Amino acid sequence: MKVDQPQHIGQYLLVSRLGRGAMGTVYLGQTPDGRHVAVKVARAELADDPRFRERFRREVEMARAVGGVATAAVVDFDTRAPRPWMATQYVPGPNLQEAVESNGPLPEADVRRLALGLADALTAIHRAGLVHRDLKPSNVLLGADGPRVIDFGISRALEHSALTETGMVFGTPGFLSPEQITGHEIGPASDVFSLGAVLVYACTGRGPFGEGATASMLYRAVHGSPDLDGVPASLRPLVSRCLQRDPARRPEPAELTKLLKPATKVLVKPADTPPGARFTTSRLVPVFWGGVNLFAALLAAAIADPAARANGATQLLAIAAFVVLMIRAARFFSIAVRRKVSLEVSREGVAITRAGAFKQYWWYELARVRVVPHRRRPWLVVWLKEPVQRRFFRAHHGGVRVYPVAHERSRRRRERDVAELRAALAWYLPRSYDPR
Repeated sequence: MKVDQPQHIGQYLLVSRLGRGAMGTVYLGQTPDGRHVAVKVARAELADDPRFRERFRREVEMARAVGGVATAAVVDFDTRAPRPWMATQYVPGPNLQEAVESNGPLPEADVRRLALGLADALTAIHRAGLVHRDLKPSNVLLGADGPRVIDFGISRALEHSALTETGMVFGTPGFLSPEQITGHEIGPASDVFSLGAVLVYACTGRGPFGEGATASMLYRAVHGSPDLDGVPASLRPLVSRCLQRDPARRPEPAELTKLLKPATKVLVKPADTPPGARFTTSRLVPVFWGGVNLFAALLAAAIADPAARANGATQLLAIAAFVVLMIRAARFFSIAVRRKVSLEVSREGVAITRAGAFKQYWWYELARVRVVPHRRRPWLVVWLKEPVQRRFFRAHHGGVRVYPVAHERSRRRRERDVAELRAALAWYLPRSYDPR
């Protein structure tokens, strides 16, 4: 540990220093139960500026509204501390600059996935009323589940602070939009320009306006044309539109998403996601039991047939058995045709996959997790700290039913799965798990 590195910030133990930026220093922090977060601590000269503190507070609140869509979500913060800080989700993995410097430009398919992730991130950031203003390769983390944009929550907090007023220019030459350089009004379109520059870097290992003196790069960005040599032909029209000088001629991030999705294979679940306990509903089991009940129902129908010459009491019992067995068969077959649901419980939280759609409930979003009976069937129910907008399942007493625990299996197997799920929740999510 560095001599000048604090040991604790809030409840977080600072394990090591991850980097240093315009706002301050970023540390790898650890929660009391062992989870990792990235803790950003403001520089001392900024901490003494009350205008910075107020802007920082507003920007952190707005950043929380982004909600972690292709971003490193804000987990905790304290703007009244001697040095303001905020903790965000820790994304293990290199940033784009480190990856390109180590391994060279990305393949075209990876650049497409990168572009789609960045477009989704900017859509969420802009929807929250933010403009990033410093989107660059080092602010794009390549996580296991896709790219994550960082440092969007402090963009405007640095404006008009003591640092910028003494001549510090906010932003990175080579990725700044023309309107940022010339001092014109900055809006969401500025981030789209930076996105185009980042994609050029991902494809070629250099920015679209070359290298050299800062003044030369800034001049070329305002008056020159971007160098797109090395950008794949299929991506060049999209990148060129992002790098238009006129902000009005640039596409919106949502439009980029539509343009990229048809040609991009989006992975539902990354193969290298940290391991956890996995559960899944089955279609084979209800099909088997549906077939058994159907076969038994046909036998009962044969016995009830007058041609079988069974006595009256036997025929009545056979008819009753036929009705019951057909109802059971229909129930099992209806379960079989439902969409398959998979559940993963890990230290990252609870992840649900249903019919190709993937939903992650991160650990910092969970207020409570519990296995509850619903109509005599066990369900996993989660209660979130913030209201949920999209639900895979219906609400349940303020929570959301996310996973039916072995509904299609025998009672004995269901009890075993419930016990295993409870053990996984207690192990991976001890602070959120409600064992009642």
